Amino acid sequence: MLKTYKKEHGKTIIQYLVVDFNGQILESDDVLFSNVKAQNITDINPFFETLIPLLETDHEDYFFNCIHLNLNNKSITADITLKTFNKEKYPLLTITDLSSHYKHYQTTAQVRNESVINSQILELKNSYLREKEEFKNTFIANFSHELRDPITGIITFSDILTNTPLNDEQQNYLQILKSSSNFLKKMIDDILDISKIEVGKLKLVLKPFNIRELLNDINANYSIRAKEKGLEYVSTIDEKIPTQIGGDAIRLRQVLTNLLDNAIKFTEKGSINFNVSLNQIRAQKASIHFEVIDTGMGIAPENIDSIFKNFTQINNPLSFKGSGLGLAIVKYLVELTHSKISVETELGKGSTFSTNINFRLEPESKQKAKPLKKTITKPIKQDKKYNILLVEDSEITQLSVLKILARKGQFFLDIVSDASEVIPRIENSEFDLVLMDIKLKDQWGDEIAKKIRQLPEREHKRVPIIALTAKIFSADLKKYKKAGINDVVKKPFDEITLINTINKYLK
Repeated sequence: MLKTYKKEHGKTIIQYLVVDFNGQILESDDVLFSNVKAQNITDINPFFETLIPLLETDHEDYFFNCIHLNLNNKSITADITLKTFNKEKYPLLTITDLSSHYKHYQTTAQVRNESVINSQILELKNSYLREKEEFKNTFIANFSHELRDPITGIITFSDILTNTPLNDEQQNYLQILKSSSNFLKKMIDDILDISKIEVGKLKLVLKPFNIRELLNDINANYSIRAKEKGLEYVSTIDEKIPTQIGGDAIRLRQVLTNLLDNAIKFTEKGSINFNVSLNQIRAQKASIHFEVIDTGMGIAPENIDSIFKNFTQINNPLSFKGSGLGLAIVKYLVELTHSKISVETELGKGSTFSTNINFRLEPESKQKAKPLKKTITKPIKQDKKYNILLVEDSEITQLSVLKILARKGQFFLDIVSDASEVIPRIENSEFDLVLMDIKLKDQWGDEIAKKIRQLPEREHKRVPIIALTAKIFSADLKKYKKAGINDVVKKPFDEITLINTINKYLK
């Protein structure tokens, strides 16, 4: 049976030829190419011309791989072997048909090469995206920094103007100026937050805080804003809500104010309802429900998913100003708390945005929450004048800090614009505190702080240093702390924030 199978299904792939020393075919089994006897091997294929000089060598074996041969309309890919003996024995030529092998090998090699190429393309794309992302984040950080100095000046001098005699027309102009600068500040903060979100650097900072003070502060601000637009503002706060909880008060305020901003923006008549209620207290956690209801224009069902995307405005951007980032940030911050934002809306009738957020329950006796309202604290020694060194190359910020400190009457201010002058100035003077800009023209402020901490004199190396900067990523804050910087004031800053931070370190 085996012989029968071999005869029926076996395929001979080797042809043997005996040739003379001139290449004339003396014998052939004609397995692959028939009727070749008496022909010269050079007639089968031009390749065999290369074998003619080898035919007269003694006792040599020659191997040739992957040779393409064509004869009598038949094409194969073969391995060829030439075996020579001596002058008395003619050479033996074998042709092995490996067409299927090389075809499979070629396919495999092609697939492998394509895989390598695709992998390299993907690597290049990823490299390009990383460089693009790095460029974007660097651009946003630098752009933000450059904007924050003039905004600081606008905020500072707007506050100063508020305390000067102004007529009604000037008061209106000042209100517009304040409103515009606050709107610009919020847009910059939103862009920076989105940048942090995209690189995974926006994190929650959990601390005890008084949620009732936060909610009362929000109600005070938005009841006025709603009234200015002719809207009714109604707020209901559940009495069962604990006074003190653990969470990120700054990010909670950001979520709620973004929702209320949108509610007022897109509501022309009717009311805004802000409701806060307690779901439950369990396992030392308080689940609190937040709800913002408006009677505005509502959202079409097909647009609900779009409102949470970056830089997306489903309404006419010419009619409603904004960056289109507020709800994208809200969604991300809520999801950081392992919750989600829900939307119920009807086109032309209004919308309801709601979420449930868990907060850590803080015992009243454990730690007092810091007050949320901004009031200026006073130095310990109110009869003393303190020497402050400002390291800053922005003339706008220099003037802003000068005016803020001058109004208090308790500070002497020395200003340095050149980074190289900082250490000599500190060595030759006694300062109670240093205000340090981080992004100077010739050197980074945290590098200067390191040099200050390395000074031999104890009073110099221990002087409090407060950074003035827009660079407040978590990695930046760690770097500042490592450099010996005591605290950070985020640009643009206002008078209350700056003075309170300074007073915290004065003795």
